[in-house]
This record gives sequence, structure tokens and C-alpha cells, in this order.
Amino acid sequence: MCGYINVSSKPIDTSHNIHQPMTLIKRIVTVFSLALSLNVIGQKNCDYKIDTSKILANENLDNFLFKIQRDTFKVSYDKKDIPSFIKKQLNCLTHGFSIANPNQEYQATDVLYRRLPSRQLIFLATSKDMVVMTYLMGGIAESTHVLFIKSRDKKIVDLWTGLCIRDLKSTNEIFEYISEKQNKKPLSKGRKIYF
Repeated sequence: MCGYINVSSKPIDTSHNIHQPMTLIKRIVTVFSLALSLNVIGQKNCDYKIDTSKILANENLDNFLFKIQRDTFKVSYDKKDIPSFIKKQLNCLTHGFSIANPNQEYQATDVLYRRLPSRQLIFLATSKDMVVMTYLMGGIAESTHVLFIKSRDKKIVDLWTGLCIRDLKSTNEIFEYISEKQNKKPLSKGRKIYF
């Protein structure tokens, strides 16, 4: 808390300002509460609701791994091949899912020089009802994310995401890495889901 030093010999009358710090705190709390409520309201418009505890406990991971082994996938390294309804939902869930293609610039650090996508695609595979994606995400430290999405009738019906320390570039690499790590330590960070 900042203070002022009185260098004159006369005392300062602060009786009229005694409630100003509380008013400022109330304003800050009000603005913060409003911002949080707008964030929650924004999430209500998303068609898919994330079940964080299900993802953190890897409850749906075995089903995704089974499908990765059984489905036939079309592989791409172009963000334009992310199905539009998936991109729309990811935009809603993350308040802006910006992603660059491989070898394109993205916001790899927490230092902002100019507006760049916050993610960089590594690998994308799509089947009739599933999307498998790995991408880099910048910030304080660069991280690799794995994202599985199951859909039906152009709507997301299940989702799993996790972090890894390798650039996984095929469904086989993804399957092997996650199968090996699945029971050793959490693939999701802490008690939050990161996209």
C-alpha cells in the first residue's frame, strides 16, 4: 500500500476521505464480479460443456485410445482442415482458439510484440466422428497439447485434452505415448484444463 509523507508542520485533514479506499475496493470487486459473470454467461452459449473432473481422471481416455486404433483417419497439417463446427466450439470454449499452421509464426513466448495466433498446429487427423490434434502453445513456457474430440451430427459429444513433452506427429505416436504415460502420472496439468 502506498502512503504519503507529510513534510509540512500542519496536520492533514483526512476525515472527508476516510471511506474512499473502501469505495475503490467495492468498485474493483464489482468490476471483477461483472467480468467473471460475463465470462460464465459466454460459456453458456457453447453447445458443449466440458466435464473437467472426467478429463482429469482420464475417465474417457480409454474410449478415445480404442477409436484411435480402430478408425481410419485423414491426416493433415493445415488448420483449414479443422472441421468448422469444431473450430467454432473451440473458439467458444477458449474465447478464441487461434492457431497457426506448422512453420508459421505464433505467440511462442509470453512477450507480446505483435498479434499472433497463440497456438501452432503440429498434427491433425480426422475420421467420420473424431478429431485428433496436437499443437504447441506459447506462454511462459512452450507446451505441447493433445486434443481428442468425438462428434455426432456436427456437435461435440466428448472431449479429452492433455499435455505432453514431445511433438507427436501421428496417431500411432499419440497412442503409444499416451498408453505408456496414462497410468504413471496425470496428462492434464493440475486441476485445470488447458487448451
